[in-house]
Amino acid sequence: MNREIIKIFEKAYSGESLSKAECISLLSLDETSSEAWLMRSIASDIVRKRNDNTGSIFGQIGLECSPCEGNCSFCSFAKDYTGMPDIKLDEATIAESTKAFTQGDDLYGLYLMTMAEYDLENYLRGVETVKKHKIGSTKLYTNVGDTSYEAFVEMKAAGIDGVYHCWRLGEGKDTAIAPETRKATIANARKAGLETLDALEPIGYEHTPEEMAEHIFFSIEMGTTQCGVMKRISVPGTPFENTPQISDFALSKFMAAMTLTMAGMPKMPWLAVHEPKMQGYMSGANMVCAETGVNPRDTVEDTLQNRGLDVSDCRQILKEAGFTYVARGDGSKDIL
Repeated sequence: MNREIIKIFEKAYSGESLSKAECISLLSLDETSSEAWLMRSIASDIVRKRNDNTGSIFGQIGLECSPCEGNCSFCSFAKDYTGMPDIKLDEATIAESTKAFTQGDDLYGLYLMTMAEYDLENYLRGVETVKKHKIGSTKLYTNVGDTSYEAFVEMKAAGIDGVYHCWRLGEGKDTAIAPETRKATIANARKAGLETLDALEPIGYEHTPEEMAEHIFFSIEMGTTQCGVMKRISVPGTPFENTPQISDFALSKFMAAMTLTMAGMPKMPWLAVHEPKMQGYMSGANMVCAETGVNPRDTVEDTLQNRGLDVSDCRQILKEAGFTYVARGDGSKDIL
């Protein structure tokens, strides 16, 4: 065993903050090495001890879809690549999806997703529909395009608890959006008093440990309350259609490295892995996401009929991963 790596493990396990150089060392480990195997176990142990072996389920409703000006080359909505039709969920469909997701009060948080460019008033009407039909303590989060401070103030007043927004890997190169614009939106959300949630995504073979560490430390700086790792999906019709995806095994190493790096935060964020495979839940992940409506990693109108999971699927994943409890939005928990 590499003694310097063991020292980093000990530092993270004691709750000390790692340096960026130490994070890079963890991200750089050979995924099959003894150190990487041990890191996965330590990451899982840290997460489970910190929160009484509790997992969480989030959900997402894709409210609408249209050719997107963000033009992300990994996304099924991109205006240059999409084969998706214009879609806008009606009030009845939003209400039905909301009730289906929240009826058992197993859902910690619900993301309401729309495009990079969206109509605020229409979005707020969707929020109002969800609030009207939401059951239990589920928190509400936006997943929208770049947004002003003033608009986030309106969203908070409408009942939104936080904002999922990422400065993504390859931003400005694989997308038509400048990194500074993405970062400014996250700052706007924080200024408006909203939680910030994000992820290290979409990870491809070309992304270096140094690049990934920059993104992880930005998430820490922003005080993220939910983070995680997501691999890039080879979505049909996009420029990455024929690009091999990283393996779930490799992704679990990145999950573990992120977990140890975030172990020094005052409050550990919920940590997700996409795709939700058992390797990730043995490496620090403790969150899984149910999805319905449109999905940027899918090419069907309702991802629940294809890639998406429902709440019962998510609950079963957490149970099989050995978690004892599922968290609720009000801080309480239920036995799985």
